[in-house]
Amino acid sequence: MFDAHVHMGYFPRWGKAEPYYYSPRRIFGALTRAGVDEFIVSSTNAIWDTAGTSMHAEAREMKRLTGKRAHIFFWVGMRYLAHDPDLARLPEGLYEGFKLHGGESAWLQQPELLVRVLSIARERTFPVQIHTGINDKGNSNTISEYVPYCRQFAELSIDLAHGKPHEDVPGVLAELPHVYVDTAFVSPQTVNAWLDAGADERRIMFGSDIPAPQRYSTISLSAYLRREGGLFSSQDILSRNAMRFLGMDIPET
Repeated sequence: MFDAHVHMGYFPRWGKAEPYYYSPRRIFGALTRAGVDEFIVSSTNAIWDTAGTSMHAEAREMKRLTGKRAHIFFWVGMRYLAHDPDLARLPEGLYEGFKLHGGESAWLQQPELLVRVLSIARERTFPVQIHTGINDKGNSNTISEYVPYCRQFAELSIDLAHGKPHEDVPGVLAELPHVYVDTAFVSPQTVNAWLDAGADERRIMFGSDIPAPQRYSTISLSAYLRREGGLFSSQDILSRNAMRFLGMDIPET
């Protein structure tokens, strides 16, 4: 199983007044116990760590623990971008892509900065994961709002994470062959509706968004992963599509 949407770092947690720290070891342990072989992970420390120091340390620790099993995306925030406008200070070889979240940074309200990051991703042949959906600040980050940028950067593999609003997914996947969605907080019924509407199954990736589920309940992360993974039978969704997204070779079966 390949989980295309994972986090480490500080995150809200049910019953905790302050953000809870999810270390690389804690996240990797939950993934391993659930039978996840590889995963895409980004740090939520972008919210507090404007110089990238904590994020780089976490990324190095995750790589030390997991080797090639972890594919680490650097969470680009506007405050970090002000510190490093060309993203030239990122450690060489540590990151494989970029994560953008409109709740943490208002990318759609400053499109010149969004274009800058996507342009750098294109130069580096980095895939990009972009959060979609309403966030805590009430900012809208919908698929349709990001589609013009997806059209502009047709060379990039782009994951419109969560696929919000869900009814837009089949049309976007039909128009843009380089765009993917993941299943983080998406029900199998919704995925089946996408497929029934003609969506390309090879561009829907399994994603759990752990540790976010512990924001809403006291569920075990590994139990949540096993349950969510068990809802899908397609090996494309559970594994191969994330490999396609990353440009990896797909093993023959």
